Amino acid sequence: MKWTHRIAAASGATVMSLALLTSTASAQTPAQTPTFDVKKVCEQRVPKLENRVNKALTRINGGADVRGSVANLRARAERATDPAQKDWLSGKADHRAQRTELLKKAQERLSTYKQKYCTGK
Repeated sequence: MKWTHRIAAASGATVMSLALLTSTASAQTPAQTPTFDVKKVCEQRVPKLENRVNKALTRINGGADVRGSVANLRARAERATDPAQKDWLSGKADHRAQRTELLKKAQERLSTYKQKYCTGK
């Protein structure tokens, strides 16, 4: 048997075994309940995460007197004399405004997790 035939046979066997393995992997049972302590997560982690998200949203949506808020960054950009600093502060304010969407999604995910795992148990 030539070496090219051996390589072809070996690669064919490899492809067949991979096809069989992927078909059995996709036929596994669906995800089961979490293996970690759900009660501990519901009592300790979820409230901390909710508090953290709420604090971040409060800060971002705060007025011009709240340090780190979008309004504060825009006011600082207005007062800046250096064009580079003005551009940097405006970009930072835009980025921070986009973060509110991400934080709201995190709030939604936390509330659905609470409804799914933390209530009625």
